[in-house]
Amino acid sequence: GGAVIEIRDTGKGIKQGKEIFKPGFTTKKYGWGLGLVLTKRIVEQYHKGKLVLKRTDSRGTTFQIIIPKVEK
Repeated sequence: GGAVIEIRDTGKGIKQGKEIFKPGFTTKKYGWGLGLVLTKRIVEQYHKGKLVLKRTDSRGTTFQIIIPKVEK
């Protein structure tokens, strides 16, 4: 149990092997390279979940955020 959130885009994809979760990594002319870093940290540290790169190719990129069920 838990939640799975899937985020997709239809851009050119992300080149495999790049350090996409490394602070400062960006493919943009103007960018700080913090978006995926902060998202991953929030998902893992605050929600005990995972941020996973599921697919990236010329048709776009798909990420999954997996949040486990909280037991009370």
